[in-house]
Order: sequence, then C-alpha cells, then structure tokens
Amino acid sequence: MSNEVDDRHILEAPSQGADTEAHLTAPAFIAITTSTSSTENIDRESHADESSSTELLAPTIRRPPRRRIMTLELPFFLLFLALVISGPVMQNQELYQTCVAVFNYNASDCEPLRGIVPKTKEAEIIEKQIQPYVSKINMVSSMLNNVWPGILVLFVGPWSDKFGRRPILLMTFGASFVGHIITTILVTFSKKLSLNPWLYLLGGLPLTIAGGGCCMITIVFCYISDVSDMESKAKRMFYVEMAMGLGVVLGNVISSYLLRLTNTPTVCVTSAALSFLALAYIMVCIGESLDVAETSLSEKAKHFFDVRLIKELVETCVKSRPNYGRAIVCCTVSILIMTNFAGSGELGILYLFLRTKFNVTLEQFTYFNAIGITIKMVGCLAAFGLFRNLFKISFPAIAMMGLFGCVVESLIRAVAQQFWQMYMAASFGLMSGITGPMLQSIVSLAIPSNEIGKVYSLASSLQTLTPLLSAPLYTLVYNQTLDFYPGLFNFISAGFYAGCFCVMIVIFIFERRVSRRMAENEEAGKSQSDAAKVHNA
Repeated sequence: MSNEVDDRHILEAPSQGADTEAHLTAPAFIAITTSTSSTENIDRESHADESSSTELLAPTIRRPPRRRIMTLELPFFLLFLALVISGPVMQNQELYQTCVAVFNYNASDCEPLRGIVPKTKEAEIIEKQIQPYVSKINMVSSMLNNVWPGILVLFVGPWSDKFGRRPILLMTFGASFVGHIITTILVTFSKKLSLNPWLYLLGGLPLTIAGGGCCMITIVFCYISDVSDMESKAKRMFYVEMAMGLGVVLGNVISSYLLRLTNTPTVCVTSAALSFLALAYIMVCIGESLDVAETSLSEKAKHFFDVRLIKELVETCVKSRPNYGRAIVCCTVSILIMTNFAGSGELGILYLFLRTKFNVTLEQFTYFNAIGITIKMVGCLAAFGLFRNLFKISFPAIAMMGLFGCVVESLIRAVAQQFWQMYMAASFGLMSGITGPMLQSIVSLAIPSNEIGKVYSLASSLQTLTPLLSAPLYTLVYNQTLDFYPGLFNFISAGFYAGCFCVMIVIFIFERRVSRRMAENEEAGKSQSDAAKVHNA
C-alpha cells in the first residue's frame, strides 16, 4: 500500500490529534467551521461530555484508538473460504436431493445435477422441472437467515459499545462452526437416507440465531474503527474486504476440485475445519478493542434486549449534524440498502440462471466466480493505489466509479448470449468491488467514534431485512421468465444500481459545497490574520 495521503479531502476527517487530556478531536463533519472560538469549543466539549454521560449504554472508558498487531483479516479469510468451499457444492446437493427425494427420479438420472459433468438432454428437462422448487428453498433460506439477524443487530451495536466487541465475534464465529457440523451430519445421512432438501436449512440456523453475517460484519467494522485512526480506517476496511475476496476466490477454485476428488461430506468437513481454525484464532489472538468495565454475564445479558436502545439508536442516526452530515449519512445508508437489495436478490438465482442459460458445470461456475472476484480485487487495488493515493480522488468520486461499473456489468449480463460475455461483464465491473469500503468509510468519517456502533447497527439491520423483499421479487421474476428470458432479473439490478449512482451524485454535491465553504472560511481567516498583522505593525 502507498503511504497515507497528507492532503486530505473534506469528507475525510483530519488526522485525530490528542489534546492534553487525551481526548480525540472530532471528524470534519462535526466541526461547523474552522474559526470557532475557544469558548465555544469548551462549551461544546462540556455539553458533549454531559450527553455522553447520560447515554444509555455509553462505554465506561473510551481511549484513543490503539493499533494492534493481530488483526481480523486472517479469521475472516478462513471463514469465507469455508463458506465458499461448501456453498456451490450444497446448491448442487439441493438440486440432486430434490430430484431423488421429492420428484422421485432415479439416482442415475439425477447424477448430472451434481454439477461435475455437463447435463444430458434428459437432465436438462428434469432440471427445468425442479429449479422452481429449489429456488423457493433458496428464497426461504434467505428470508430465514435475515429476519432475526436484522432485528438482533439493532441491539448488538449499542450493546457492544458498552460491553465490547469480542463476545459478539466469539458468538458468531462459534455459531458458524456449529452450522458446518450440522450440515456435515445431514449430508452424510443423505447418502443412506432420502432426506428432503428442506432439512439442509438446519445448517444455517446456528449462525442465524447468533445474528448472522450482518452482526459479524457490523462488529468487525466497529472493531476496525476502534483500533484505527481516521486516516487508516478506509485502508483497514479495504484489507478486510480483500481478505473476504481472497477467501471467496480460493474457495471457488478449490470447491469443484475437492468435490471431484472426494465427495460432498468431505467438502463439508473441510469447511467445518476451516471454521474451527477461524474460531480458535479469535479465541487466542484477538483481544478486546475497547477498554470496558468488567461485569458479570448476567449483567451483560440483562442489558442486551433493552428496548430503550432502539429509541436511542434511531435518535443518533437521524439527529441533525453540521455540514450536511445527516443528509450524507442517510444517503450513504440508502445506497448500502439498495446495493444489498440487488446483491441478495441475485444470490439465490445466479447459479440457476447460468445453468439454464449456458449449461455450466460446477467447475465452470466456481472458475467464473473466482475470476470475477479477482477482477474486482484488482480494481480495488487500482482504486486505492492510483485514484486514492496518487490522484487523491475523494471517497464519493471513487464510489461513483464503482456504482457505474455495477450498472454496466448488470446490463451486459442481461443481454449476454454466450458464456464468455459473462466474463466481459465482470471486466466492465472492474471497480464495482470498491463501492462497499468507500461507503463504509464515508459513514465512519461523518460521525464521531462513540456513535459508530449505533449507525452501523441500523444500516446492517436495514440491509439484512432487504432479502425479505428482494428474494421473493427476484425469484418470482426468474420463475416467470425462465422459459423465454431467464436473464431479465439483471435489468432490475441495473435499475437499482443506477438509482444508487444518482444518490451518490447528491453526496458528491454536498461534499463540494462543504469543501468550498471551508475554503472560503480559511481564506477569510487568513485575511483577518494578515489585517491584524498590518494593524499591529
């Protein structure tokens, strides 16, 4: 990575300096102007101290962010590697089990649905019959895995501000490990018994009960905010995204080979082992990022579901902020919601679409995923190294580039007639992967550090609940257009990404206005200083 930039943009807070009492200076959005008097500063700090002291679950002690040697990139890499190794294999397992257990076809007729060999003409006919059934399983899975986590995450952020991030990390990583164990048991029994594919949903329940991926990712970003200064937050978030991307790439490459060399239960055991390693790393190497008071387990549990947290959380997210701060936070969160709507809607049907449209095998699909994610990782590196560090382009401008890439990628997918055109679509979406880190960075720089958990919790909750609408919508559109235009759902995604691009333009305009205003204030301050010097002379 290039050296950190010195000439910082208005949307980025200045480097947080410590005053004589070791308090951190506020981000740029918090300061109304650069010419505030000392008396006003003292009054504002006093008021902030009073309000924080009455906050429902304000941390007992909060010190400047600390740099830590052990980071979350490795366990996140291992966890996503585990998820992706078993994910595509389980999709094929659902197709196969639906074929033999629900539609009662012979095992030999259903064998091509495992994705190892190309489909025969008979298998294509069979798959068209069972795909709508499997897409409903995927839809219900998406809904089950998002309703409870979407509610739970509202409490997780404020609770972790008081009692720490590490308990949530242990809970979610541990639940992922247990889920892989359950899936392994179910797949093993399905070799002897004709299990209904709906039973595979049991493997996702532990992580769902623990808060799902949304709670995990929310706490990870809170952890990064705790241990990073304002300049390095974006880079640290980018590193986590890269670790996830690398896990997905390697998982896609390994998945089909591992299945071909072994069998489905072995693939699931491998995922469980990787999840255990990630959990062990968290237990041994990751310390608490906040200095919190020691309390009993009963005290922690008592405060977890305090409904007053919801009111405080909403008030924090919608309260007025200087320099368009509230508008920028709301616009950024809305983009996160819309992009997640499109992504979660596509998730359950993309593989089915590729099998229907291009007759891809599991190996072809995993290669496609791996290459597509690698392209996006290269785009992220280019965005950070070239546009961010060299040309010093602002976060909103880089996010706009990423969203434009999302629009073009979806449109090319929608009109693709050959499988190689899907790779072309991925290449046009080169920078689409940078959107997430940029949006997270904008949010973290627009609010003070003691409100990060609350804002991230609300954003994650709304993102998590979007599959309740997107999964049925995309499934309905795909099933209705399966026979004449299976790629039509990509136009829906393109529309959402285009809307996000327009909202990002609004954020960019706000940013330019604040930049111009502060430049004028600086010029006015310099003029007054020069005049004072002339007067004194």
